Order: sequence, then C-alpha cells, then structure tokens
Amino acid sequence: MVKKISMVAFVLLCVMAILCIGPITGPGVAKAGKPIVIGVPTSLYTPFGRDGLKAVKLAVEEINAKGGLKVGDQMRPFKVVVADTRGGEPGTPVHDALMAIEKLITGKKPDAIVIGPFRSEVLMASMDLVAKYKVPQLGTIAQTPKFQFKIKSDPEKYKYLFRVTTDALVDAAYINNTLDILKNQYGLRNVYFLYQDTLWAKAFTGLMSKYCKKTGWNQVGFEGYAAGATDFSPALTNAKERKADVIGMVWDVPLGAGIFAKQYVAMRVPALLIGFIPPMASPMALQTVGPEVEYSISVEFPVGASLALKKLPKTGEFLSKFQKKYGSLPEAAAVNSSAYDAVFILANAIERAGTVDPDALVKALEKTDYKGVSGRIRFNAQHIAVFGQKDPNETGVCVIFQWQKGKDGKLRRVPVYPGFLAEGKIQLPPGLKK
Repeated sequence: MVKKISMVAFVLLCVMAILCIGPITGPGVAKAGKPIVIGVPTSLYTPFGRDGLKAVKLAVEEINAKGGLKVGDQMRPFKVVVADTRGGEPGTPVHDALMAIEKLITGKKPDAIVIGPFRSEVLMASMDLVAKYKVPQLGTIAQTPKFQFKIKSDPEKYKYLFRVTTDALVDAAYINNTLDILKNQYGLRNVYFLYQDTLWAKAFTGLMSKYCKKTGWNQVGFEGYAAGATDFSPALTNAKERKADVIGMVWDVPLGAGIFAKQYVAMRVPALLIGFIPPMASPMALQTVGPEVEYSISVEFPVGASLALKKLPKTGEFLSKFQKKYGSLPEAAAVNSSAYDAVFILANAIERAGTVDPDALVKALEKTDYKGVSGRIRFNAQHIAVFGQKDPNETGVCVIFQWQKGKDGKLRRVPVYPGFLAEGKIQLPPGLKK
C-alpha cells in the first residue's frame, strides 16, 4: 500500500514539475504566435471574387495544416477576413466600395491584402487608401494598365501595391496573336469589336483594334455598351449586316455577358467569337449557355484559372484540390490561380522578411521569385508580375482555348495557343470556312 501511494506521489510531482517548467523550447522549436491577418476586400457578386476567395482559403488551409509560417521564433497561422465591396455590381458607386475597403483596413487591421478590388475604377481610387495605411496589397483581379503608370508616378508612395496577375496589355497580346492565326492561316478579314465601357475592357479592346488596323484587318464596327446593359441585339444585328467574320468582345459583368451569349445564339450570328466573355469561357458554359458555345475562343488569364493543362501539371493539381474541396471547378476562367499563388507569395515573403512590418515585407516581396500554378512570378520595377508567351519557367503565362467537339461528340475546351501549350488547332464553323 505504501509503495502504491509513493508511486502516485511520484507521478504527481512529475506533472507539477512539467507545469512549472512550461512547454519544452529550444533552438529548433518554434512557439505558437498570433495569427497573421489576410484581408480580402472584393466583390463577391462576381465569380472572380467568389472563386478567388475560395482559392485563398484553400491556400491558407494548406499552409495552416503545416503549422503556419515560421516568423522569427514563432509559428503563426493565417487568418482570413473578408469585406464585400460590391464593386462588381452595376450601379455601385466607387465611393461605396472604397468605404468597404477602408472599414476592413481600420476595423480588422490586416497585415496584408490579397485579391483586392474587382473593378479597375475602384482599384485606381483605392491606391491612395492602401498607401495611406501602408498595407501591402497583392491584387489579383483588376486589369487596367493605368495601375502601373500610377505606381511609376510616385514609387515610394505606392510601393505597398503589387499585381500578381495579368493586365489588359497581356491579355490583348494573346488575343492579337490568335487573330494573326485567323487572318494568315484561315483567311478571315472582317472584325467587329464590342466592349464593356469600363477602364480595363476599353483598354483591352482598344489594343486589339489598334493591332488589327496595323495588320490588315477590316474593322467593320467598334461599339461600347454600359456595364449594366441588357440588350445587345443592335450590335449583333450590325455585325451580321456588315458581314463580320469575327466578333472581338470583352465583357466581365455576369448578367450582361450571359444575356449577350443567349442573344448571339438566338440570332444565329455567323461570326466567330473571340475575346473574354465569362459565361462562354466557363467550364459550366454547356449548362448555362448550351451547345452553341462550340467554336467560341477565349483567353484564360493566367493558366490554371479553370482549365487543367496537360503540359503544366501544377494547373491540374490546383484545380483538382479546388474541385475536391468545393465540389466543382471555378466558374470564372480567369485569375483564380493568381489568388492561390498570391497567398504562397505572401507567405514566402513574410518568412524571408522574418516580420510582417509593411516596409520590410515590401522589400521581401520585391525579391519574389516563385514558381506557382500560373508560371514563374517575379515583379518588375512597377511591382507588376512579368508575363510572357514562351516559357512558364521564366514568366507567368496565359492560354487561348476553343470549345471543340471531340471524336466522342462531346464539347471540350481545347488549348490552341501558344504552341507549347496547344492540344489542338483552331477550328472554324462551317459557314466561315474559306
């Protein structure tokens, strides 16, 4: 009996000693630290915002599952806080979106922001807010080239802003090279441009128009519609009457883009669609638009946003994880891989900086060299991720795909440009074959 009591006493003494000493620490053991807060102020009305947020949460989950980030002698997890700016909804004033961003910054006090504004007008107006509060921002949606020009105007003030994704200059260059193929190899000549009257879409379409005029296309129309437009029949009638071979369209507001797609199909316009129309580029296009999406050509920016490429395994790995977690592929054929990559770029920079101090973090971000889903990401002097068309081991890359019918009769999105990613060649609808 005495021996049993002695053993119990010994165990209790050991437990008390451990509690007094505290957790075991040492040179190789990191203590648990407070969360690093990632702010996501964006428009959740749009699939770009919704799917981008899902991609961010997926990346955060993967990082936190490994214990978080090693910052100094601590392991710190990520925590995501969200604000719906409603900036992608037609009619939402820029001021309202700015108020939502500022409320998130002052109320939630994020250590960094990812995704950021959806609409380019909101991005441009919010740059001064980000500069004022000195919160590093890794933007992944808004596409206006004016962003980098504003950074160039005052690099010190705007040093907290980075763009992880493409801009309209990159997207348009991919489309322009595809237009070259349509003209030189397929003999198409007449092009009609239709665009959403917003900063990025107007810039995108303007670049295509300028390029086509230089390279011998016959431009038979160039029309802009308000972002809230719901009737495109006048433009489609013009394209039909003017015998357009190609309709170049750039539109991202979901409601208008969906209506356009249905009107294009109903009016049987004999022109090849090329550009960026989310409902027709989406992996769900067969359900939302129908089999008439066949032959339409879209740019996916950057790679891995919604289409797994055989020649870039990381795209399939990301999309497989996304589908497993959320039950479907991303709806938007753009920027989801950028949002996912942005979290890892941020994590890498924080660990290299050893702190979340904004100025130290900016310096670390400037030295980014990260091979992600969208290719190799490095920033230029204006904090813009460098994109090209030749080698994903050197730059970020995009892809052009076309809805084509396979031997089994099923429609699929087939990569057709650039050549190193292509899995097929462009096909023309029967009425356009020269």
